[in-house]
Amino acid sequence: MHELLLYGQVPRSRHEQVLKVLAGVAAMQPRRVLQRHIVYKPTREPEEPGSNIRRGGTQAVAVKNTKQTPPKDLNFSQLVQKLSDEEFGSHSNGPPAALTANGASAAEAKWSMVFNETPDTTDRGVLTRLAQTTDITSGDPHAYMVAGRHQFVSEYYVEGHRFVHENVVILFHRVLHEPGVRSLETAPKEVLPTFEALQSLDPSGAYILEAKIRVQDLNNLTVLEAGVSELKRFQTQMKGCVELAVPDRLSLDTRVKYKPKTA
Repeated sequence: MHELLLYGQVPRSRHEQVLKVLAGVAAMQPRRVLQRHIVYKPTREPEEPGSNIRRGGTQAVAVKNTKQTPPKDLNFSQLVQKLSDEEFGSHSNGPPAALTANGASAAEAKWSMVFNETPDTTDRGVLTRLAQTTDITSGDPHAYMVAGRHQFVSEYYVEGHRFVHENVVILFHRVLHEPGVRSLETAPKEVLPTFEALQSLDPSGAYILEAKIRVQDLNNLTVLEAGVSELKRFQTQMKGCVELAVPDRLSLDTRVKYKPKTA
């Protein structure tokens, strides 16, 4: 699956106004979105750039006449948990919220594993990236990630509203985090903080408007062009209210950066 994307930024003071405009454009009431995003990285380090051609001795000679392929990038991935307001501050309302997936079906699944590649460099007037989402319907999602050779990095929260306008999925949201350094923690929290304890990651409190269309195959030019055209129509429709644009693709870079080991 691939995603076609455009983004815009909305000041906090215009949140209610834009919410009403989106409800009118999409002809639907806003649907609340509340999620926890847990970030993981592979436990092995990316291969040092150029190490695939620095083998020494006969190995260097042997590979000299073969086509050199760069080392494959390693990417961060995420667990996404659907939340309700009642699950925040659960330590005061009952036992801790265990990291357990208990959905009876994919439609009811509260956990999913999300992988997004860094957007490609093709200039289509929209961002394009490979995206995969796998629902987790049972077991311990964190244990699953650790068993798959992934290491916990951090977690944050997304709060906002979702709309659907024809084939465009609109997410009007802000990113929240719990203040304080958690560098020594090796696993996600089992007890969530209170919602009031969370702060906007953007000090100004601005909201992000993400407009997205999903396409199955980028090689199907008819479907791809139709998706790009529909996303650009929505961009034009929102002009004067929210300026949707293509951000720097590296602002959505999901690659694990290589850091040379020092002696």
